[in-house]
Amino acid sequence: MKLAINIIVAILFTINTAFALIDTDAETAIIIDADTGYVLYEKNSDKKTFPASMTKIMTSMIVFEKLSNGSLTLDDTFLVSEKAWREREGSSMFVEVDKEIRVEDLLRGIIVQSGNDACIVVAENISGSEETFSILMNEMAEDIGLKNTNFSNSTGMHSVKNYSTVADIAKMSQYLINNYPQFYHLFSETEFEWSGIKQSNRNPMLYKDIGADGLKTGHLSVSGYGLAASAKNNERRLIAVGNGFSTSQKRSQGTSRLLNWGFREYTNIKLFDEMSVVGNLPLSMASEDMVTLTTNVDIVITVSKAKKNAIETIIIPIENLKIPFKKGDVVALLKIIIPKTDPQFIELVASMDIDEAGYISSFFFYIYSSILSVFD
Repeated sequence: MKLAINIIVAILFTINTAFALIDTDAETAIIIDADTGYVLYEKNSDKKTFPASMTKIMTSMIVFEKLSNGSLTLDDTFLVSEKAWREREGSSMFVEVDKEIRVEDLLRGIIVQSGNDACIVVAENISGSEETFSILMNEMAEDIGLKNTNFSNSTGMHSVKNYSTVADIAKMSQYLINNYPQFYHLFSETEFEWSGIKQSNRNPMLYKDIGADGLKTGHLSVSGYGLAASAKNNERRLIAVGNGFSTSQKRSQGTSRLLNWGFREYTNIKLFDEMSVVGNLPLSMASEDMVTLTTNVDIVITVSKAKKNAIETIIIPIENLKIPFKKGDVVALLKIIIPKTDPQFIELVASMDIDEAGYISSFFFYIYSSILSVFD
C-alpha cells in the first residue's frame, strides 16, 4: 500500500516536556499541531484504551486510499449483506438488505451517522469479510507509524483486540487530514438522511464557534466517552484527542477547552523557507573553507507564545560525517532550542559537491572542537 506522508519538519511528534498549565477530565488526552506534529499537551497519551467509533477514522481512510489510487470511485456501489442489515447494535445508517448503495453515501453513513452497518458493508465489499478488512487497517496503521494500535473490526465495537492510544489516534487523524484533503470535508457535514431517517453528526465541536471541522466521536461503557477533534484558526490547525470522559457533556466541554487553550497559548513560527540558506558549515579551521547549508522543507516550529522570542538555533555536523559528499546530502542538523522543552532537530543538506580529500583531517578536528551558532 503506497502511502505518501507530507511533512514540514524532519522530526514529528516532538514531546513538549514543559509543565502544561491545563488539565482535563479525560483519562487520556493529547493536543498536537496538525502541520508540525508538535505535542502541546498530553496526559497518559500512550496508554492503550478502546477507541470505540474513533476506529471509523481508519475505516474511512481505507476507502479514501482506494479512491485516491483509482481502484474505487464515489459512484461505485456496494451490495448490502444480511449480516450488515441485521447490525443494529450501536449507531446505524439503516441500510436495507440486498440494496446497492453508492460509496459516497456509505462514507456519509460512516462519518456523519457513525453507522456500524455501513462499516460492515464497506468491509465486506472491499475485502470479503470484516476480519480480512481489519488486516488492511492494520497494514495502514503500521505504514503510518501507529505504535500501540490494533484493529479487529471496522466499527469500533468492543473487542480486547481492538485497541489504540490517543497519541496514535491523533497521528492517524493528522495523516488523514494531510493526505486526503479532497475527502476531509465529509467530516464537517452536520447531517445526513438515509432511508427517510435524518441523523445529525455526533461531533459536538461542529456546533461551536471554534473553527472545528472534524473528526469522530466514540463511546463504550468500558472506556467512556471519546473524541478526536480538529479545528482551524487563522490557517493553523490543531488536533485534540481525548478518551475516558465520564459523560458526553464533559467530553464536549473538555475538548473545547483543550482546543481553545492550544490556540491561545501556542503559535507557529517559520524559521526558514524551503531551499533557503540556513547557514554555513566550516570544512576546516580556515574561515574561507565552508559549505552552504539549505533545507529541503519549510522549517516551521510550534512554540509557546510566551517563549517565541527565546528561540535559539545551533548547527551541528552529523555524526561520522565524511568527505566527499554530494549536493543534497544531509550533512548537518539544525538544533532548535526553546527553554524548558526538548530540543528539535531538523536535517540540513549541502548546497554543493565537496570532494577534496584534504579537508578530512581538519574537518574532524572541527567537529570535535566546536559547534557553530548561526541564528539569533
